[in-house]
Amino acid sequence: MNDKSLEWSDKFSTDIVSLDSQHQELLFLSQNLLSVLSDMNVSLADKQAAFQDLVEHTVAHFAYEERIMRNIGYPALIRHTKEHDDLREEMSSMTESVMRGEGIEDWKGLVSLVQVWVLRHIVASDTQFREYIQREDDES
Repeated sequence: MNDKSLEWSDKFSTDIVSLDSQHQELLFLSQNLLSVLSDMNVSLADKQAAFQDLVEHTVAHFAYEERIMRNIGYPALIRHTKEHDDLREEMSSMTESVMRGEGIEDWKGLVSLVQVWVLRHIVASDTQFREYIQREDDES
């Protein structure tokens, strides 16, 4: 990874092993994509595949997280899902141009946006989910 790589920190932890593992994987995939995009020896098809891998993992993660929240009756599910929907929409529109091979110079900006968004979302929203679960455990 390059000197601008993002490292996992305990401040990003939700204390839910499966979610933390998925969050770490998203960070890894985004770092990998940035590396691939910077390598002039990597084909467009391989760059597109790395991009698609990040998108697919992000979408699958959101669905998993929302399912957990729905199952436990998380009260902020609608707001949380809206945050996911916003990034899903942005990634979807970008995916169309990526798959057409357009705007390659903008891909790094999108990847950086996804990284910042994911980390901000984890710290601001997913940690609230952790607090809700811990509060529920304390009341048991």
